[in-house]
Amino acid sequence: MMILKVVGTDVQVLEEIAQLLIDEKLIAVATIEGPAKFYSANSATAERHVLSGISKSLLFRTINEVLRKKYGEKMPLLYSEPIIMLDPDHTEKILAALVKT
Repeated sequence: MMILKVVGTDVQVLEEIAQLLIDEKLIAVATIEGPAKFYSANSATAERHVLSGISKSLLFRTINEVLRKKYGEKMPLLYSEPIIMLDPDHTEKILAALVKT
């Protein structure tokens, strides 16, 4: 299991991504937070919003391909963080909401 993170400047785009990934059963739940200060070695500090969604690690490549196809050069930053522990009841509910792999 993983927490998918999508970092972008446009909240509406992140909302669109959240709905797309939920509709495609690629994430089970989503939250959008921000604005947050985003620091990068390659650019000035900027405000960004962060979409977080729970999914299976095996779906990361598929999610990346779906978003890359839709957004191309405007692809937001995408990465994941592992979920080490999760309540078993919640795990079953999350897995039931996701596409079978």
